[in-house]
Amino acid sequence: MTDAFCILGDSWAWKGYTPDNFDVRDTLSTDRCLADYWHWSYSRVLTPGQGNLDLLDKIVASNISPKLPIVWIYTEPGRDYGRITGYSEFGWMQSEQIFSIRQELDKEILRQIKQALPVTPIAFVGGLSDVNAELVEYYGYSVLHCSWQHWIAEQMQSSWFQFGWGASDIGWRANYNGVIPSKAATFAWDEQIKEWCWWQDHGWFCHEHPSPMANEKFAQHLQPALQNWLETCQIKASS
Repeated sequence: MTDAFCILGDSWAWKGYTPDNFDVRDTLSTDRCLADYWHWSYSRVLTPGQGNLDLLDKIVASNISPKLPIVWIYTEPGRDYGRITGYSEFGWMQSEQIFSIRQELDKEILRQIKQALPVTPIAFVGGLSDVNAELVEYYGYSVLHCSWQHWIAEQMQSSWFQFGWGASDIGWRANYNGVIPSKAATFAWDEQIKEWCWWQDHGWFCHEHPSPMANEKFAQHLQPALQNWLETCQIKASS
């Protein structure tokens, strides 16, 4: 059977997380990702813990057809800070302008994706980081959902969630490398982690990842939009 699409992403695209599989680098027989809940055949290109430009390298180097539609689970743009700017990879989390920096990184990441994959149909899903729908559509790509995190917050009827970003990187990347985050980063990290802990208490999260329940329910939510997008891709490919 011919693959209908490729799912591309970091650990958020890999599996739903539980206390049993959180520290397991291999895929267990019970692990399922978003795409496993859909009825289409698919391929996967996954690189846990890496940035969007690392994912771009991975897909460019693969043997996948450049015309195969890609469902891209977007990850934290801060991970590409060093690569894009030439400065320390941790500079974004040390700045008081952390969120302005992330917005500029989004622009450069999308520009490089378009340059490398000019004809590939791509539909983005906000994962560890939200996607900028206006920017994505400017480059001719599609958005299946701007924010998986916002969707979870809606299910929880959260009254204080603001937006999805990779707060976990401030913790483990900074702690393991002796980096002191800015006050702005530390405050935002604290607010986001409290939200994620609340989600975990109700079965929607495991540490900094969606749980299997969150995977399944979000996949069900996305399926109609995905089907419409795949049908559009088929029409364009045959015209």
